Amino acid sequence: MPKADWLRQDPAQITILINMVNWSTNVEGGFNGLKTNPKSMQKALDDQIESLSALIKMVQGDLDKPLRQKIMCLITIDAHSRDIIDKLIQEKCNSVDDFQWQAQLKVYFDT
Repeated sequence: MPKADWLRQDPAQITILINMVNWSTNVEGGFNGLKTNPKSMQKALDDQIESLSALIKMVQGDLDKPLRQKIMCLITIDAHSRDIIDKLIQEKCNSVDDFQWQAQLKVYFDT
């Protein structure tokens, strides 16, 4: 389902949770892709920027107050998430086990 659709239908806390899970999965995918593609973390950053841009375009439209507030919260979180990915790239983190990445995780379940 496109992000714009589930943003409209789910409660704010669920939306933020799903957004953070998607972000964590995207970043860990970037780390895992480094074995075959040295630019995979850059792709994770580009994906984050694209997601942030889509949210900004949404908030510029006509929205009801609760949806606008939810999207503004997501913009704040996504901007912070973008900066984290950029910092990971600058610090040359190359593993999900690096402290710089682990320090960003609130809860981690080992499967």
